[in-house]
Amino acid sequence: MTVEEMRAALSTARSAARAGAQVITDRGTEIGAIRIKGSHTDLVTETDIAAGVAVASAIASDNPRARFVIEEDEVYELAGVQQGELDDPAVWVIDPLDGTTSFVHGFPCFSVAVALLVAGEPVAGAVYNVAAEELFSAATGLGAFRGEERIHCTDVEALDTSLLITGFPYDRGELLDHQLCVLTRFLRAPVHGIRRDGSAAVDCCHVACGRADGFWEFGLKPWDMAAGIVILREAGAAVTGIDGTPWTPHSTGLIAAGPALHPLMADLILGK
Repeated sequence: MTVEEMRAALSTARSAARAGAQVITDRGTEIGAIRIKGSHTDLVTETDIAAGVAVASAIASDNPRARFVIEEDEVYELAGVQQGELDDPAVWVIDPLDGTTSFVHGFPCFSVAVALLVAGEPVAGAVYNVAAEELFSAATGLGAFRGEERIHCTDVEALDTSLLITGFPYDRGELLDHQLCVLTRFLRAPVHGIRRDGSAAVDCCHVACGRADGFWEFGLKPWDMAAGIVILREAGAAVTGIDGTPWTPHSTGLIAAGPALHPLMADLILGK
C-alpha cells in the first residue's frame, strides 16, 4: 500500500471506531437483551450488534467493496456488508464491543477495535477505549498514536521491574489450568505486578503507550488482537503468537512487550 492509501485506511479505522463508540456511549446503561454464546461466560448484547452495524457502515461508506470479518454474525446482513475471510487480500476485522462482560457489569473497560488486514498482516487499526474516551490508532510506517500524540512502548529489560497484563480464557478447562500455571510462574519470577481488565484490545494499547510493559493471553480471536497488533508494532513493541512464533490471523493468543522484555516473557510462558 502507498503512504496515501495507508493514511486513508488509518482515517477510516479511526472514524469507524468512533462511530461504534458513539453507539455504546449513547446507549449508556441501556444494554438491551443479553444472550450467551459458546460458553456461559461469553456474552453478547444488543449493543454489541448495534455498534457493529455502525462500525461496518462507516467503513462501507468509504469503501463500498470492503469485505469484513466481524465477531457478531448478525452484523453482515444488518449493515448490508460482505463477509470475507482472514486470508483475503484485504479484509476489515472488527470487534464492536471488546469487553462485553465488563460492559454488562458497568466495569469501566470496554472498547471498539477495528483493523485492516492486507495479506494476513494488520496494516491499520484503531481501538477506542470507550470508558476512558481514548482513541488509539496506527498504520504501518506512520507511527502509533493516542489521540494525536505519538506513543512508544517501554524499554524495560527485566521481569522483576515489569508491570504485566493478562486475561483469562472463556475455556475454563485445560486452557485455564495452563494459564494459571503460567500466571504462577510470573508471580514468582517475580514481577512488580499483574493486571487484568477484560479487553485485550485495550491491554495492547496500555503496552503500546507505556502504561504496562508486557501482555500475554491465551484463547484470543483475531478481532481481539488485530487492531492492537498494528498499534503495538508501530509503538516499537515485539509481538508474537502465544507460542512464540510469528503472529498470524490464526494465532490463538499473543505475547507483546518491548524488544528486550519479550524474549524473557516468551521463555517463561513456554517453560524454558
